[in-house]
Amino acid sequence: MRLMKHSIITAGLLAALMVASSCSVMKKAYGISEVEVPLMMNMTEVPEHFRNIDKQVAVTVKSSVMAEDMYNDDVLPKFTRSAMPHYTFTPSVAQFAKSTTTSYMQMMGFDVISGADFSLVIDVKALQFSWTSNKTGRAVASLTYRFVNEAGETIVPSTSVSATAEVSGSETFGAGMGRAYGMALAKINWERIAKSLTIADTPAQEKNAQVSGQGDTALENTIIRWYINSAPQGADVSWRVVSSTPDVKNTNSNYVGSTPYETTESFDIKGLTYNNSGNVQIEITCERPGYLPQKKRFNVRQAIDQKEISAKFNLIKED
Repeated sequence: MRLMKHSIITAGLLAALMVASSCSVMKKAYGISEVEVPLMMNMTEVPEHFRNIDKQVAVTVKSSVMAEDMYNDDVLPKFTRSAMPHYTFTPSVAQFAKSTTTSYMQMMGFDVISGADFSLVIDVKALQFSWTSNKTGRAVASLTYRFVNEAGETIVPSTSVSATAEVSGSETFGAGMGRAYGMALAKINWERIAKSLTIADTPAQEKNAQVSGQGDTALENTIIRWYINSAPQGADVSWRVVSSTPDVKNTNSNYVGSTPYETTESFDIKGLTYNNSGNVQIEITCERPGYLPQKKRFNVRQAIDQKEISAKFNLIKED
């Protein structure tokens, strides 16, 4: 009776293993069964959560998971473990995590490309299947993530997330581990990451975002109305940047047109932020032959808030 009972348990375990390892490739290696189990994740469960994300993001993944730690059958009887095949999981954990994280983010609405200024950095700490009984198992995924900008500055500090998925019935080892990884991904603070990748409505809402020339700041998308006139008209108009902050450089005078000069443009002053704009001025020069040149300065913070730079020059004839 005792022998029969062990035989029944062993037969049940092997049957469960065959079901759990469906879609796997079995081959003989020196008489020992070796089963390749594909890691997979069901993307149909990922919600399209974000829209109108303005900036692109890259995904960098590394893994410290050892192959021998991905499968644990310590709970099973010794004679049963000896009858088990050797399991290998494909692709590698790093490859699986990179592809699934990228797809997961794209389905949520992120624009993921390699080489983007912003980067989500993931380190997979654990991805494992363990038997909990002769019929059920448990998949565990654990990772840390951080979010950085193009300068390597941390926007979201290193944070750990983990998830556990119960595996039973016809679900494969690989699908169970993929489900656990997806559950861990869902715990990432995507709202905070998305906010960092979305241009604010006003410069004051992203006070430290520097103008880089890429058009990815609220400042670069704030339209300023310029209206410069003179009496008499027909005077040359030029302007330059005068800065008292090291983040913004002074510039040479740049000719833009003649009076009446009117245009709408955004600021493209490298290094400018809403916070340091109070220490930056625009100097406008108005010149016409036979008249004395005149200059006026405008505080950039005030121009940003008012969305306008306007002036009239009453030119004085040279003696």
